[in-house]
Amino acid sequence: MSYRRKKLLALFFAMALSMTAVAGCTGIKSSTGNVVSSETETNAEETSAQSEAGTFSSADMFTERDLAGTYEESGAVYVTLSDDGIAGETDGVVIDGQMVTITAEGTYIFSGTLSEGQIVVDADNAKVQIVFDNVDITCASSAAVYVKSAEKVFVTLAEGSQNTLRNTDEYVAIDDNNIDAVIFAKSDLTLNGTGSLTIISAEGHGIVSKDDLKIIGGTYDITAAGHALSGKDSVRIADGTFILTAEKDGIHAENADDEEKGYIYIADGDFTITSDGDGMDASNIVQIEDGTFDITAGGGAANSLKTHESDVPGGPGGGMPQNGRKPDGEDMPEMGEKPDGENMPQDTTTDESGTSTKGIKAGGGMYLNGGTYQIDSADDSIHSNANITIADGTYTLATGDDGVHADDALIVNGGTITVTESYEGLEGLAVTINDGTIDITASDDGINTAGEKMELNGGYIHILAGGDGVDSNGDLTINGGEIYIDGPSDNGNSAIDYGDRSSAYVNGGTLVAIGSSGMAEVMSDSSKQKVLMVKLGEQMEAGNVVLTDSEGNVIVSYTALKTYDCVIISTAEVESGATYTLTTSGTTTEVTAE
Repeated sequence: MSYRRKKLLALFFAMALSMTAVAGCTGIKSSTGNVVSSETETNAEETSAQSEAGTFSSADMFTERDLAGTYEESGAVYVTLSDDGIAGETDGVVIDGQMVTITAEGTYIFSGTLSEGQIVVDADNAKVQIVFDNVDITCASSAAVYVKSAEKVFVTLAEGSQNTLRNTDEYVAIDDNNIDAVIFAKSDLTLNGTGSLTIISAEGHGIVSKDDLKIIGGTYDITAAGHALSGKDSVRIADGTFILTAEKDGIHAENADDEEKGYIYIADGDFTITSDGDGMDASNIVQIEDGTFDITAGGGAANSLKTHESDVPGGPGGGMPQNGRKPDGEDMPEMGEKPDGENMPQDTTTDESGTSTKGIKAGGGMYLNGGTYQIDSADDSIHSNANITIADGTYTLATGDDGVHADDALIVNGGTITVTESYEGLEGLAVTINDGTIDITASDDGINTAGEKMELNGGYIHILAGGDGVDSNGDLTINGGEIYIDGPSDNGNSAIDYGDRSSAYVNGGTLVAIGSSGMAEVMSDSSKQKVLMVKLGEQMEAGNVVLTDSEGNVIVSYTALKTYDCVIISTAEVESGATYTLTTSGTTTEVTAE
């Protein structure tokens, strides 16, 4: 058993995982020695309850049978496909020209080629396993695999097999169902095994399930005029390698009839997604545990509909301190007021065709617990219409709008987030950062809240902003961490901005905020940590900013990346009544902490 498979089994059978309840059919498998009973397959997917964290608790996203990905050759029906005639008709298999119809429960092993043909599953409430062992099927105007009726269908990719399914023309109705994908299932659908599957859909989607779509392993190369992967109730991926090219969404889950369904869950996998629409889009929750993601949505940040002029030098990654090192002992806040009642705009940007072009989008909550992400998106890289929690992971984000956007609360508990290009870096109705390493380059605000609180409690944060570095339209509290801000050079914005002086506090940590003096204000006198603010009276060039005490000890040493005329510093080492020397561009200024 592979390391990944062991990890998956441990994950799914040792913990109750947060997700939505799904009432319906569960896993299938062939008549193998490893077959799990239907009772085992009917797991806590059907009995989930909402947890205090706001996610949905369920025992497992996948059954043992889902995860196994094996089949028993003994007792299986072998079907050999050929334009000259299909071999394998028996009980449970009906052959009519180039169409194969499966009518009974069992395991069916397919090989061979059909230049114009179709596999249909019409088996009422049966569980059917289809094994692809080097199959090539073209169905010009319908689905190459059509699951008309079944309790659940498995499509298993045999070890070492290379399989191809394609559609080449407009879909033509053959019954009352709106068949619009190369693999189209009215039932729950699980794909597993270790082989490869190439899907080409010239006019529709790649793989569609009108219930749950589960993928456990294998390699998938899908090119689709619609969505690459789509599940009405859910899309759940345990592992696999995915190359998805879609004129709509790469991965899509949407249920307009049940707000508790329509979610995406990913445990692991390698994903390369190129989409004209969203990289991933769920009408409900998106939850990702691990994986590697390379997503380009809507042509990338270069196709942004936002119109703004950047005030940030250095390009991608330009926001890190000199040599990528964190300066020792720095701490500082800054602020400037914005008009009362300024609200965060609803992030509903679409292109001229009305297409959403976000990297990862959730209509409900989003929970990112790990993984490595490279996202280049025309609109937000990571977006939720509700809450976002980032627990861990590595994120490199380039976006034409926001790096991370939550219509409600945004919580960062860990991970490494690098926003190389954005309009605003992080945005939420409320923002809480407890830990992590964050580097933001933004042409407008670095971190923005729309009216509720912003709390910075820990971690390392660097911001290179053309607008406000930190902008809270509600309370602003800094309790810890290291925060370094290269704010705006113009007087219309400030390194730190909040709505009311009495609601902004520095209680701990290290803060260094450099920017313009036009709107600069010091933090509340009720702050537990002293704050120095020095207005220099003239523009200083980018370069070293050094604060020393009366004995010449360096308290703060930071390399400014932009011109500035105001410096704000707060650290635990700054003491009331003490006098310090601030050196900027060869100019020294004495300042006393009051």
